[in-house]
Amino acid sequence: MQLVKTVQTEGNQDEDVLQRVSRSLFSCHFPAFRNLDIDVVHGAVTITGKVQSYYEKQIALTSSQHVAGVVALIDEIVVTLDLDRSNV
Repeated sequence: MQLVKTVQTEGNQDEDVLQRVSRSLFSCHFPAFRNLDIDVVHGAVTITGKVQSYYEKQIALTSSQHVAGVVALIDEIVVTLDLDRSNV
């Protein structure tokens, strides 16, 4: 029987961070979060996409920045205001 040691490479670590950020966003239960694009390079997470409110944007950023392995968070989220909600 041979024991094999798995070595974490930078790419594997980035993939792990990507999976953790994705799970964190999915657990927030905002439908718009399913359409956000997440990219991770050396622990720096870039989130790109559209949400309908600044509240959703803040929730996405806050939940992502607290994920283990995130060393930087780059915000490229655009808020597209829902006209029906802006008149309330």
